[in-house]
Amino acid sequence: MKKVLIALALSGLTTLAFAQKKEKDKDKAPASMTYVSPDAKIEKYHTEDDLKKLGKIELTQLYMERVRVITEIVPYLALHTKPGATLKELGIPENETNVKHMEKEVTNKSNYLKAVQETLDDIIPFADKINIIWSILLYEDIIKKAESEGTSR
Repeated sequence: MKKVLIALALSGLTTLAFAQKKEKDKDKAPASMTYVSPDAKIEKYHTEDDLKKLGKIELTQLYMERVRVITEIVPYLALHTKPGATLKELGIPENETNVKHMEKEVTNKSNYLKAVQETLDDIIPFADKINIIWSILLYEDIIKKAESEGTSR
């Protein structure tokens, strides 16, 4: 009987502890979710000469990578340009409404990028190579500007 009472007491304490933690964390954004993905960065910037040496497949991959980064950072330039910034770092309260907004945005952005990827995979091969190169260089300039402005504030 004593063991049953102890088990019930421990079970009750465990349930209470989890309920309090759940209530406390209810308004907090999941640590891995951010408006600007932590991997929204470009590892290497290119020159026109570098790009001219590449084929359309490689150029298309670079192009899509830059589209993804632009899609991640541009809407949030007014808040912060640091990839992976949390709501707190953006100065946004971590309440239920703001977390829902962020979750919805992350889902919408993911769906949008999937659709763009599918379309670009089909149509970019029809683009002139020089237009793909020009677009990559333009996107890289925008991303560089966003990164440099973000660090100077």
